[in-house]
Amino acid sequence: MPVFSLDYLRRVGASVFTAAGATPAAADVVAGLLADANAVGHDSHGVIRIPQYVATIENGDIDPGASVAVTRETAVSAVLDGQWGFGQVVMNHAVEWALERAGRYGVAAVTVKNANHIGRLGSYMQRVAEADMIGLLCTNSHGGGSIVAPWGGKAGRLGTNPLAAGFPGAEGGSLVLDMTTSVVAEGKVRIKRNRGEPAPAGWIVDAEGAASTDPEDFYGEPRGSLLPFGGSMGHKGYGLGVVVELLGGALSGAGCARGKNVRNGNGNFLLVVDIARFQPLVEYKSQIKAYIEYLKATPKADGFADILLPGELEERERDRRRDGIFVEDETWAQVLECGGRVGAELPEPGA
Repeated sequence: MPVFSLDYLRRVGASVFTAAGATPAAADVVAGLLADANAVGHDSHGVIRIPQYVATIENGDIDPGASVAVTRETAVSAVLDGQWGFGQVVMNHAVEWALERAGRYGVAAVTVKNANHIGRLGSYMQRVAEADMIGLLCTNSHGGGSIVAPWGGKAGRLGTNPLAAGFPGAEGGSLVLDMTTSVVAEGKVRIKRNRGEPAPAGWIVDAEGAASTDPEDFYGEPRGSLLPFGGSMGHKGYGLGVVVELLGGALSGAGCARGKNVRNGNGNFLLVVDIARFQPLVEYKSQIKAYIEYLKATPKADGFADILLPGELEERERDRRRDGIFVEDETWAQVLECGGRVGAELPEPGA
C-alpha cells in the first residue's frame, strides 16, 4: 500500500474537488476533514470518499457552489438548509453558528437538511470541545441509506445513524465519542472490500438475512444489510438508531428512512452547551480530572493493557501516523482515476 503525508492527502483532495467545480475554500474544507479522518485511523471516512463525492457532483447531487441558507432562527435555535452543497461545508457553518450563540446565551440547537455526507462526526465535536463547550450531534441518511436491519428484521430500514459527543478534558485534551448505531460504519465494509478481505462475523447479513462475511453480499443485488450494534443485545443499538433517525430526520425536516429513490445525504441535529453557564469551568475540569483518574485506575481484564477514554484511540493513532498514512492500492487507484476524469493537476508526492 502507498504511504503519504497528511498534507499531501489534503492537497490531492483539494485539487480533485477544485477541478470538479468546488471553490478553493470549499475544496480545502472537505479535503482537510477527509485527510484528518485518515490521520486518526478512520480510513472509512477519509480519502476513500473522494471518488464518491466526485461521482455525486457529476450526477448533480452535490452542488459544489451552494450556499447555506438559514430558514428559521431564534436566539438559540436555527434551521439550516444546505441546498445540497458539500456536507462538510454545511456542517462547519452549523458548528460556527452554534458556538457563537451558545457563547452568548448558554445553549444552542441547530438542525440541518439538504446536506450531503458530512464525514466523520468526531471532527466537529472535537472543535466544540476545544471551545470549552459540550456538543451532541445526531445524523441520519436524509431519508435514504436503508442499509441497517432493525432488530428482528432481515432487510435494511435504517441508516448507520451515527451519534457523537464532545467534552473538554481536564488538562487541554478532549473526550470525543463518535459511533454508529449499526455494528460498524458502512465505510468499514468498503475498506474490507477494497483490501480483498472478509468482513468480521457479526457485521453483515445477506439479502435473505443469513450471516455473511463476504462484503459482496452486502453491496450486491439484492443488497444485504448491516446489523445494529449490540450483538445478542442488538435491540439497544436498534433503539438508539431510531432515536437518531427521529432527531436527525424528523426534527430537521430531512425525513426519516423510507426506502429507495431518495436523494442520499445527511440530516443533522446539533446541540452545543456552554459549560460555564451551568458550572464554573475550573470545577467542571476538576471533576473530569478526578473521574479520568478513577477510570484509569480500574484493574485490567485479561488481554487489556489500558483503559481508554472516548477519543483516546484516535489521538494515539494520530501520533502513530505522523510519519505516513497508508492508503489501499485499490482506493488510491480510484482516487487517481476520478482525478484524471475531472482534469485535476495532482501534486507530486513530497512536493
